[in-house]
Amino acid sequence: MEIPRVAVEFMNSDHDHAAEQLADMLAALPTYGAAPAALAEACRAFLDHNREHFAREEEAMQATGFPPYPVHKQEHERALAWLADFTAGVAAGSPDADAVNRVVGQEIPAWFIQHIQTMDFVTANWIASH
Repeated sequence: MEIPRVAVEFMNSDHDHAAEQLADMLAALPTYGAAPAALAEACRAFLDHNREHFAREEEAMQATGFPPYPVHKQEHERALAWLADFTAGVAAGSPDADAVNRVVGQEIPAWFIQHIQTMDFVTANWIASH
């Protein structure tokens, strides 16, 4: 997966790390039906990383007076709730394999790239110029 680059290096580094964790999630997909713990662990790592990454971004937005901070923060909160719910479901073995494959293989990567190309792109340009 090619990760779009933004104007702030810590964001690029965090995005690269998230992409590695997403690759770990994809690698754990084949074992989900028999052993959901491996995928659950990979999902938790991705969720925890995003919590930390979003906190760094939010701190930078606040420090530079980013005007649409509340909108970006709200998107972070929505994404974290979605990822937390999904992770809890995986840990419980509740989503069926087709749903898990769709979320990990399509929905999370699509959200990740879109978030970088839209909100993070604008945010990074603001932070870099302030």
